[in-house]
Amino acid sequence: MRKYLVIISIVIVALTLPVIANSQGCMGALLWTINGTMLSAQGNYDEAIQHFDKAIMLCPQYANAWNFKGNALIKLGKYDEAVKCFDNATNINPQEATFWIDKGGALDKLGKYDEAIQAFDKAIEINPQYAGAWNDKGDALIGQGKYDEAIQAFDKAIEINPQYAVAWSNKGDALTGQGKYDEAIQACDKAIEIDPQYAYAWSNKGDALTGQGKYDEAIQACDKAIEIDPHDAWAWENKGNALNHLGRTAEANKAFDNARELGYKG
Repeated sequence: MRKYLVIISIVIVALTLPVIANSQGCMGALLWTINGTMLSAQGNYDEAIQHFDKAIMLCPQYANAWNFKGNALIKLGKYDEAVKCFDNATNINPQEATFWIDKGGALDKLGKYDEAIQAFDKAIEINPQYAGAWNDKGDALIGQGKYDEAIQAFDKAIEINPQYAVAWSNKGDALTGQGKYDEAIQACDKAIEIDPQYAYAWSNKGDALTGQGKYDEAIQACDKAIEIDPHDAWAWENKGNALNHLGRTAEANKAFDNARELGYKG
């Protein structure tokens, strides 16, 4: 963990060198931001936000501090506040693609898919080879039920980075939405091949297997996801669906309860 935090600090220094060069008064803001990112990495988001606020007070035009604060707010589920932070970051530095992606992610959480897609498109305009922007755009398109367009976006992400497990898994999710379960499972299996510890790929595979009526296999896939990440609400929800189809109502209800406790709102 300590090594990881040091790496974060070095990355921040690299990102903020132009700021320091232009304003020595922002040196203190840099130090507050480094401490804030370390706190965020430890899961201390409230305290991290206090540090980012100190940085912003010292250097209001420090875009990275606004962006890091927005990401900490996302972790706390404060998406509206996060969007405001990302707005400040993009206003200060509109050519930083990452800021637009983070803004789009917060808007996606709010269900504001049109605005989210606009943010992702801006990131793609800045850097057309940014696989993450294409993937996140596809995720927002799934939210709109636009599965064909979503798959096109995921395919673009995969074209840029064929080893992008998240994009393969999300493509599987979109294919399941179209009822193309065989193709969905193939996409999820590709994600699992790339990263066997990616819980969400197992969850999505379970969802597709349920669509095929292969409920026992679906439960096995969901159990694998839960083994990797017991806090994967989507895996618990999908397991509940499969158990329901098998008439195992009590077990299904327990799985659904776990999903709700973990924040699932389907």
